[in-house]
Amino acid sequence: MEFRLLGPVEVRGDSDRRIDLAANRLRVLLAALLLRPNRPVAAQELVDTLWEADLPARPRSTLQTYVSRLRSLLGQAIISTEPAGYVITVAPEQVDLTRFRALVSSSMAVTEPSERARLLSEALGLWRGEPLAGLTGGALIRDAVPVLAEERLHATELLLASRIELGEHAQVTSELSGLTRRHPLREPLWALLMQAQIRAGRPADALATYSEASRRLADELGLDPGPALRRLHQAVLATDARAAAVRTSREVIPHQLPTGGRSFVGRTKELAELDQVLLGSIGPTASIAVISGTAGVGKTALAVAWGERVAAEFPDGQLYVNLRGFDPSGDLVAPEDAVRGFLDALQTAPGRVPFGVAAQAALYRTLLAERRALIVLDNARSAAQVRPLLPGGGGCRVLVTSRSRLPGLLAGEGAHPVSLDLMDWDQAYSLLVGALGAGRLEAEPAAAEELVSLAARLPLALSLVAAHAAAHPAWSLEAVALDLRRTRQGLDAFAGEDQLTDLRGVFSWSYQLATSSSARVFRLSGLHPGPDLPVAAAAALAGTTPDRVRPALAELERAHLVNQLAPERYTSHDLLRVYAAELARAVDKEDECRLALWRLLDHYLRTADAGDQWLRPHRDPDVLPELCGTTNVQSFGGYQEAFDWFEVEHPNLVVLIEHAARNGFDGHATHLARTITGFFERRGLWNTWVDVMQTAVECCERSGDMPGQVMAHRYRAHALTRQSRLDEALVESQTALDLAVQAGDQVAQAWCQRVVAFVLAHQERLKESYEHDLIASELFKASGHRTGQALALNSLGWLHASTFGEYDQAVAYCLQAQQLYQEVDHKLGEAATWDHLGYANRGLGDHAEAARCYREALSLYQELNDLYYQALMLQSLGDVEHELGDQEAAGGYWQASLDLLLELNHPDAETLDDKLRSIGS
Repeated sequence: MEFRLLGPVEVRGDSDRRIDLAANRLRVLLAALLLRPNRPVAAQELVDTLWEADLPARPRSTLQTYVSRLRSLLGQAIISTEPAGYVITVAPEQVDLTRFRALVSSSMAVTEPSERARLLSEALGLWRGEPLAGLTGGALIRDAVPVLAEERLHATELLLASRIELGEHAQVTSELSGLTRRHPLREPLWALLMQAQIRAGRPADALATYSEASRRLADELGLDPGPALRRLHQAVLATDARAAAVRTSREVIPHQLPTGGRSFVGRTKELAELDQVLLGSIGPTASIAVISGTAGVGKTALAVAWGERVAAEFPDGQLYVNLRGFDPSGDLVAPEDAVRGFLDALQTAPGRVPFGVAAQAALYRTLLAERRALIVLDNARSAAQVRPLLPGGGGCRVLVTSRSRLPGLLAGEGAHPVSLDLMDWDQAYSLLVGALGAGRLEAEPAAAEELVSLAARLPLALSLVAAHAAAHPAWSLEAVALDLRRTRQGLDAFAGEDQLTDLRGVFSWSYQLATSSSARVFRLSGLHPGPDLPVAAAAALAGTTPDRVRPALAELERAHLVNQLAPERYTSHDLLRVYAAELARAVDKEDECRLALWRLLDHYLRTADAGDQWLRPHRDPDVLPELCGTTNVQSFGGYQEAFDWFEVEHPNLVVLIEHAARNGFDGHATHLARTITGFFERRGLWNTWVDVMQTAVECCERSGDMPGQVMAHRYRAHALTRQSRLDEALVESQTALDLAVQAGDQVAQAWCQRVVAFVLAHQERLKESYEHDLIASELFKASGHRTGQALALNSLGWLHASTFGEYDQAVAYCLQAQQLYQEVDHKLGEAATWDHLGYANRGLGDHAEAARCYREALSLYQELNDLYYQALMLQSLGDVEHELGDQEAAGGYWQASLDLLLELNHPDAETLDDKLRSIGS
């Protein structure tokens, strides 16, 4: 399937068959999702784009209807619902916009003008007219159109510049004449036209072009031409056509930038930011930019690429020095040595170089005072190393790269920070395309995607992977990926031929500069298996307090060994984490690493247990594993605070459970699985719950923990039932019951009888379910377990209503259960009794009372953040309205329920969708 945005929005299926999207809003929805492929687009943003102020009565529900219609038309399950919004999952080659951007990005890494022109011509050939033509949409669409048009025009400029290099002056001149008429305020087009005229030997035409450009800019904007146009004008006046891009008024002009190589791609946003900061105005402000980022992220490549790209803006040349601020030898380039090198580059005669560091620095500033040059200070360690190299005057620009953000330079000299992150997926893929060719990657898209993932989207690692694949042209990419997977636990696969390309060595340069306490925090952070590292977890790993670990994390952040995702939360890319773990095993040794993991698990388990006591205050007590010394336990001020902690931390918890199981901490894995159960149930994360409980089962079998086995099988049965995997659920529940009988635990037997009844009820085996609930009720009563007894009474009430039609008896049972729940302040149980009372009152014909009961239940489930039961209560309220004949009200409740079920990916969504269709037909 192919999606086209560069013109009227179109979808092409098999055999180039056009899929008809007649409705404007369907095309707007598709375009909005495709503008951010493989990333979530918030539902509210889509609503605003589809309707703006003219909102339907139920915008979220109507949006879901449009999403469902779009899914049906596309005939593929490529649009998914996530908590952050809707995601369309497409391969890069399926979307013309993504292909266009990849081709343009690849062209910028190519030095040969003919190849660059070919790539750009192919990119521009994808355009079929104005982008998103014919769409009427909100801000997301409106804002995208000028951006896309600008990208097209920029690509056109790049192509015309390449053709000028190839000598196509006459053809380009006529095209540029038309473009300058359509875009009279765009200076780069006027500059290109002048260059073409100069190179074609038509200086008089170039002067006329300059006059026309000057008049247009003055009339429309009140501005004089910019520096690029002025320099071209001066070059023509001097009858030096060879100076079309660079003035050569001095005998020798330094061009010291190192070779950029072919691996630079993308970074369009950062290049544009540098353009704006360093070229936006002439003067002392905004004359310095600092590119900072982690090792191997491509800081030098960006600086060099930008310098090459804007060479025409600096007619007095480029000065470059590698200050070796993070060199493995520890030998920094002293500022005075760099100054002397620059004086030599500026052709200063030895007899004119004064004695003394201060005098030489003064001469350096004097020589640059009236020049317009670019000074690139690469790999700086500190602001003190940079300051003596800053030029005098306002015409020069300075570009600094460092693994540190150099806050002193930002504050003292007004430098502009440019933070360089990992490449996005498209950029990383384009880098591999540039090295290996599009054909090789397109032949194995899954393997190509894995290579990007294994290299963690780090440019240096990607370059090493590409070099490895290029060195073995007969290998499949799957074979290359397999080779990397074999060494995935280390960095051996990323060892280059020298220190500059050995990933482990490059990382070491930053690590060796860290203080001993920060270095230890960095090493131990590699033992955390989760996606991010909270401050409290870092403290647990280091065996200290959060207050003491924060300065270490701040130092590591300044060195770009970690990044701060949000307040109190850090992360680093995968390869840095691998490096940290390697160091931990080498420096801290096995025993200390194991103790650190133990402390981490203790912290998470005790904190999760404290949170679960808010989510499930009436759960049975749990005896936790032995502590490894003291640990920091987070406390919570209430239910919502605890729920929010689980919301943020559950990805870490899930990974930790598996990690604990693999590393011999079976008890921690089992108890963590138990403490996260309440959150899984509230959030409807049943797939994850099933998997986590399977891990707990295996841990308990390995350690001989019989009560743990009962718990794990019981909860797994519950989760499987929520997924409608009822046969598996029944096996799990019966296994749990058999184990509880063997253990002789009466309360455990009662819980297991209850879960068997729960599964049987979902299988419509209601009489059998009733029998098991009776047994559970008696066991709970005999044990004095009031919460369990209330649960069994409520279940019996439900079965009297649903199985036997004995609604009065059902109400009696449910009211008894409700009283018990209210006495022990068990809100979840009380909500369930309101639900069953609603059903019983419907059976008695009292729809008003039924609706009241359902609303009481819904309110409690909303307070508890239980999405699944909110969906059920909304569905029941819709059923009541439907029975009363109010189809509009019924549809509103059902649509709201359907939205939640779709968010949970629950199979009941299909049935509810059928209900909605029935009232809409």
